[in-house]
Amino acid sequence: MTLALPKIAVLDSSTLGKVSRDYWSPDQKPRAKARTFVEDLLKRGVFVAFTLTHISELLRHKNDEVVQDRIRFLRSIQLIAWLRPYDRTWFPGSIFDLLTRELHAVLHEPTRSWEHVIQNVRTGLWETGTGADMFVENNELWSAIREESKRQLDHEIYAASVATTYPSEIAGMKLKEMQNSPRRPKEERGDYARQSSTEMARQLDHHGDARLDRRQEIAADFMNDSLVRMQHIDALGGDPLERLLEIADVPKELLAPDTTQEEIGELAIYARRLAFLGKKLNPPQAVRMVEAPSRTLPSYVLERKLAYFQGKADRVSSSDLGDSYIAPLVFYAEGVEVDKRTCHYLKQVQRAEPTLARLMRPFFQSADYAEIPKRFDD
Repeated sequence: MTLALPKIAVLDSSTLGKVSRDYWSPDQKPRAKARTFVEDLLKRGVFVAFTLTHISELLRHKNDEVVQDRIRFLRSIQLIAWLRPYDRTWFPGSIFDLLTRELHAVLHEPTRSWEHVIQNVRTGLWETGTGADMFVENNELWSAIREESKRQLDHEIYAASVATTYPSEIAGMKLKEMQNSPRRPKEERGDYARQSSTEMARQLDHHGDARLDRRQEIAADFMNDSLVRMQHIDALGGDPLERLLEIADVPKELLAPDTTQEEIGELAIYARRLAFLGKKLNPPQAVRMVEAPSRTLPSYVLERKLAYFQGKADRVSSSDLGDSYIAPLVFYAEGVEVDKRTCHYLKQVQRAEPTLARLMRPFFQSADYAEIPKRFDD
């Protein structure tokens, strides 16, 4: 017997905000539009999906009344689905729960193909219920989550901005070139760090999130931290490049002479992510990169490829980070709504990664939310 899976609609947080606004509008026309929209999804048996990212984006609004209205609206939805945390606790999970589930499937199933991993994860990914089940009446709970969401926004603004400042002339340097390049003398590092700090601040001004404050201070702190790390590597002795790879937990055997510094940086990011996910596994375990190489988890590959294209924009936004966390749900939902920029980037991902493209379900942008239910007609 084939297991019947629910129809999952992952809507953009901005759309959910608009529907909530109209749902409680004193004007009859927008109020009727929003309520018809909810009814149309219900008639089609479509579950509105939530992740921790959705909740954070909806609750961090500055206006208290808007937030209260959004919670009341979410509570009124009769069919919802939320990404089930890996540890099966109550609350919508995040991209990290999704990646942990994919890693679990890789480690415990005989085949590691992306298609098989997705099939294995999807059957247990979604929890379903009513809005009242999830968005309970508990002002203290939602107030605490809202405050944490606001703090998280500051981190997202910082992370999205700093990620754009990687020097292009260094990014393309190959491993064999790094091995043959003379090391910068210690007495010259301070001046170099100050020059790099000035350039980083300039890039933050031109390409970072417009809401980022203290750009020169951030650049100076970042470069000072880099100097401290270099001093630490010197103190360890031996070949500095090998020490750096050891600290980053990047296996030397995975590198080739033509591996670029940008590619090494990506492996270092994956190594940190893999260590984090390994601790979330049940039971926790240290997963070596040779056991689960960087292209093993389909959602991670899509997330990082999307981040690559996002980083090429003239001006980045903190919302890029949330978009990259939600986008992998194109493997697990019947439809994923994204904004115009993310839709453009996902099309670039499809062209760059044909194997991923074949596994991606429909994604779309919407000018009028009232038209969305039609996308889920059988």
